[in-house]
Amino acid sequence: MKTKSLLPLFTLLFALFSFTASAQSGIPCPAGCDKDPLCVMEDNCFRFEYFGAVDQGNGTTQLKFKVINAARFPFEHIMFELPGQNLPAVAPTASYISKYHYAVQNTFNDSLIKFTGLNTATFRYDQADVFRYTVDSATFHNGLNSTIEIVAKAGTLVGTVTFNLEECEDMIIVPLPVELVSFKGAASSQGVALTWTTASEKNNDYFSIQHSADGRNFESVGYVQGKGTTSMASTYNFNHTNPAPGKNYYRLKQVDLDGKTAYSPVIVVDAKDVKAAALNLTVYPNPTDGQVNIKLERAMNSAEVARVMITDLNGRLIMSQEIAGGQELKLNLKDKVKAGLYLVKVQAGASSTFQKLIVR
Repeated sequence: MKTKSLLPLFTLLFALFSFTASAQSGIPCPAGCDKDPLCVMEDNCFRFEYFGAVDQGNGTTQLKFKVINAARFPFEHIMFELPGQNLPAVAPTASYISKYHYAVQNTFNDSLIKFTGLNTATFRYDQADVFRYTVDSATFHNGLNSTIEIVAKAGTLVGTVTFNLEECEDMIIVPLPVELVSFKGAASSQGVALTWTTASEKNNDYFSIQHSADGRNFESVGYVQGKGTTSMASTYNFNHTNPAPGKNYYRLKQVDLDGKTAYSPVIVVDAKDVKAAALNLTVYPNPTDGQVNIKLERAMNSAEVARVMITDLNGRLIMSQEIAGGQELKLNLKDKVKAGLYLVKVQAGASSTFQKLIVR
C-alpha cells in the first residue's frame, strides 16, 4: 500500500525534474529571445521567429532569428538576405556555432549569407536553433531595406519567407528605458529637424542626440532634458543646424538619473532635401569681355566661406575660387575662355545657386 501511495509523488517529481532538465538544456538563447518574437512566419514545415535588430553601438547591427524544423528530413542550410549588393555581413565570416555547427558562406559576390549544417542530422522533428548575423548599420538603416528574405532547406522541402521590418515596428530587443513611440527626422531650412515622442518615462535624466556622417562613428550634437518619471506622453524636438552633405544618421542616447544608458534605433535623413536659404547671386557685367564681378547678396557671416566655380556647358571646370563672407569677387577670364556661354555656380554650406555668363 505504501509503495502504491508513493507512486504519484514519484511520478510528479520525475515530471518536474524532466521539465527542469529540458528547460536547462534548451537551445542557446540570445538576449531577448526568451521573450515573444516580434514576427513569426511559417512555410513548408519551417517556423521562422524574428527577435529584432540590435544596434551594437559600434557601427554594426545584429539580427537574431530562431528557426524550427518540423520536417522528418535533417536541416541542411539556411540563407538570409543582406542589406546591400556586394557587401558581406560583418560576422560570422566562415564558421558559426549555436546548438549546431555550421559552415558560413559570406562573400563579396552576392547579397546572401548562408549557414550550411555540419552536424545537423538531428535537427529535425521540431528541433530548433538560433541564428545571429551582424551587418553594417549604415547600410542596414539606409532607408532602402524594409524586408529580409529567408530560404531554408531540409531534404526535399524548401521554406521561403519574407519579413517586413516596417510592419514589425520594434527594431530593438532591448528598448530604451523610456517607452519610445517614434523617432523621426526631416530636412528643413535650418538643417535637420528631429522629433521623438515617449509614451512614458521612468528616471529619465536626458537625451543625448548623436549624429554620424557614415553610420559608424557617432558624436553628440546636443542634449535635451528628460521628464524624469511620468506616465504622460511627451514630445521632444531638436534641430541639427550643421548636417553633412547627403545622408545623415541619428540616434538617441538616453541617460537615466543613475547613469544607465540605452540607445534608440538609428534613423537616416538625406540633407540633399534641406531647403537652404536662397543665395542671391549677382554676376556683372553680363555679357562680359572677360572681366567679371561676383557678389552674394545673402548675408554671410565672416566665418562662412563660399566656393565659386565657372564651368562650360559640358561641365568642364574653368576656374574655382573661394570667397569669404562680406567679400566681392573680381575675376579676369581673359585668355582662359573663348567666346561663348558659361555657368557661374556658387556653393555656400547647404545652399547653392548658378547663373549663365556670356563671354563675348
